[in-house]
Amino acid sequence: MQLLVVQQSVLIMKRSKFIRDLCKLVSIQSESYKTARMMKHISKVVQSIPGCATNVDEYGNLYVTKGDGPYKCMVCHTDTVHDIVKAKVIPLQIKGNIIAVDSSTMTQIGTGGDDKVGIAITLQLLKERESMKAVFFLDEEVGCVGSSAMDKTFFDDCLYVLQCDRRGSNDFVNKISGTKLYSSDFSDAIKHLLNKYHRTETSGGMTDVLEIAYKTQLSVANMSCGYYNPHSNNEYINIHDVIQTYKLCRDIFTYINDKYNVTEKREAFNWSVPNHYYGGYHQDKYDWSLEHSDYDLSVQEQAIHKVCGAGCGMYEGYCADCMMSVEEMTEFYYEDNEQYQTKSTSVDNVIQIGPKNDDVSNGDQQVT
Repeated sequence: MQLLVVQQSVLIMKRSKFIRDLCKLVSIQSESYKTARMMKHISKVVQSIPGCATNVDEYGNLYVTKGDGPYKCMVCHTDTVHDIVKAKVIPLQIKGNIIAVDSSTMTQIGTGGDDKVGIAITLQLLKERESMKAVFFLDEEVGCVGSSAMDKTFFDDCLYVLQCDRRGSNDFVNKISGTKLYSSDFSDAIKHLLNKYHRTETSGGMTDVLEIAYKTQLSVANMSCGYYNPHSNNEYINIHDVIQTYKLCRDIFTYINDKYNVTEKREAFNWSVPNHYYGGYHQDKYDWSLEHSDYDLSVQEQAIHKVCGAGCGMYEGYCADCMMSVEEMTEFYYEDNEQYQTKSTSVDNVIQIGPKNDDVSNGDQQVT
């Protein structure tokens, strides 16, 4: 009985450390093109992990190699869409979710879970595993600019690449804008793990693994990782969903030990929209109301307009800004509105779980 209590206490401590690390990331503001503080923190953590060798490319992307190859690889992006606020950002926990609060106004702001959750999971795996690679890309939110400038030779000795950069908890992305991300053999190999964690293969929106798919033959994948209402002040992170995503990545790395190349040629999606460029979007948002003089939007179009936030309209079945399909946007619009909302969250009865200082542990214990 005493042993069981001790084991449960250790389990709680391991989880708490992982969540504290995630909250530290939430407290660091990292708007696109303004990610120096975040990169400094990530570099500090990586340097504290024994056996990690690092390299930075000309654009500023951070590459990490640990142990001997061939390697399983994680990638994530270090920027968010949220504007920098002058006050400190306080991460708070309420009902199993993490939200962010502007300390000067005590109002809710976006957590930047897109993609701070991906950063947290990547760092945790680097602490635990004897061998793997990782890349921390800059400026994904403004058109995968960082990953577009990647050193593709870094992936030559990789088996496959995973990314955690999608809202929700159930999706495992096998296709983006018609581009196949991984082979049918890889799909068969991971099927039992997807079933274990209640994941469904689906198409998804633009992110860094798409750039890797364009430039290599590797099987790559993106997945839901537990953040909701992204790109909004109502964004929040569900702790249970984050931990389950971490476990899925951990199990894939543990049990999938072969290389699964995609033999089909994968070409970049050719956008024909004037103010959009290859692989991403222009910062000047296109006002799609100009093409709809009566602005008579259907329910579906209203859902798209609210979810995307860019108001760019749909071209060839995809949003030209975030590359989500009509069906995806509509599904997520209703899914997010049915789940926990934090539009007017009070700080009463809320527990602050953010770290009290900047210290980062070297701990290599596995979250279970």
